Amino acid sequence: MTLIDVPQTAKFLGVCRQTVYNMIKAGEIPFVMVRSHYRIPREKLVSQLAAEPTASISSAGGVAEESTCRTNETIRPIGGSASKHQLDATLDGLLGPTTKRQRQR
Repeated sequence: MTLIDVPQTAKFLGVCRQTVYNMIKAGEIPFVMVRSHYRIPREKLVSQLAAEPTASISSAGGVAEESTCRTNETIRPIGGSASKHQLDATLDGLLGPTTKRQRQR
């Protein structure tokens, strides 16, 4: 039986160390205590993953799935190419106060 530590488990699962600790505390992955350190039996982890494939990233302890976008961004339908003046005006509007631009001579 091969025992791996938390950072190795995190790398194997593709999650951060804290997620592995959370999964251990929730009883989602097998572990043994060696002195005061968590060790995960690699073979048991592999067989558990093979037996119970996760349905989504959120159930694996990753990013929560959201059905709606939380930004207030509005997308204006535009087509074609914008002129330099239009791009400058758009950027000035997005970045805040207008800037004075020097004309090239």
